Amino acid sequence: ATLSAITSCKKNDIGGKAEIHAKILHGTTPIAASTLYVKFDATAQPTNPTTDYDLKVEGEMDDNHVHIEELRQGEYFLYVEGFDSLAMQKVHGGMATSIKWGERKKTKEVEIQTTN
Repeated sequence: ATLSAITSCKKNDIGGKAEIHAKILHGTTPIAASTLYVKFDATAQPTNPTTDYDLKVEGEMDDNHVHIEELRQGEYFLYVEGFDSLAMQKVHGGMATSIKWGERKKTKEVEIQTTN
């Protein structure tokens, strides 16, 4: 007897080929070295986005972008915390985004605006 493989569509997860390239801004000021929290299968901000997340990504000191790699098709909520070195204040913000089937092997550019 042969067993046939059953495949299912895994959404909102890592292990895919999509990437989100998130630019972090406070007004027009780029925010480097921010921390990005990703909630899978979410279109709204969790009550506690820094504790209720599925993936945490640290931005680089010399880069105002955060790269979230190996994503699959689905809905994601992105929440960021950082520090505006010009205004000398902590900033945070969030946004929902989705990766559609046609984007499953591409890089998606998003901008996350922050407030203090």
